[in-house]
Amino acid sequence: MAPFGLAIFAAALSNAVPAGVIYILTFIGTSIGFGMQGALTYILTSLVFIAMVLIFKPWYEEEYKSERRKLGKYVVASTILVQVIQMLFRGFLLYDLFLAVTTGVVTYIFYKIFSNSLIVISEYDIKKAFTVEEVVGASLMLSVATCAFGETAIFGFEIKTVLSILIVLILGWKKGILIGATSGITIGAVLGIIGGNEPTLVASFALSRNDSRCPK
Repeated sequence: MAPFGLAIFAAALSNAVPAGVIYILTFIGTSIGFGMQGALTYILTSLVFIAMVLIFKPWYEEEYKSERRKLGKYVVASTILVQVIQMLFRGFLLYDLFLAVTTGVVTYIFYKIFSNSLIVISEYDIKKAFTVEEVVGASLMLSVATCAFGETAIFGFEIKTVLSILIVLILGWKKGILIGATSGITIGAVLGIIGGNEPTLVASFALSRNDSRCPK
C-alpha cells in the first residue's frame, strides 16, 4: 500500500497550496516505486477524487484553520471506489475488499496528518508557535519524504535513516524531550513499516536532547 501520494495531494488542496507541482512529483514517485500499474491506479484515483471535489462542494473552515477544506470523505471514497472497480476486472476476493477498505482508512489517516502539518512548513517564517500535533506531523511528513532515497547509502549509511535521525535530534533539541520522544517513536514506527527498517534504530534517538540551559 502506498497512500502517501494521494494523501499529500489532497492535503495541499485542502490548505489552498498550489498542488500542480506536488501532483507531478507524487506521480513520478509512484511510478518509480510501483511501476506503470501503480501510476495508473494513482491517476485514476486522483481523477475520481478531483471529480468528487468539483461535484460535491467541500465544507470550508475558517481561514486560519490548518485544514481549510474538509476533503477526508472524498479521499476515502475515491480510494475505495477505484479499488472496487479494479476488483470487477480481476475477480472478487474477500481479501481484496478488506485491502481496499484498509487502504482507504490508511490514506485518510495520512491525509489528516499532512493537512494539519503543512502549516509548519508553509508558515515556518511567519508563525512561531505550533502545536505538538503540527510539529510531529510535519516531522513525520519529512521522514516519509526521505524514503524517496530508497536504499541509497554513503559509506554504508542509508541517507533516509541519517536524515530521519537528524529530524528527531533537532526536534528534541529545539522543542524538548516530549516532542522529541513522541516524534522519534512515531517516525521510527512508520519507517519500520515503509522501509522494513528496525523501528528502534530511529526511536532510540528520541530520548536524546542537548539542553543548552543546563549548567556546565
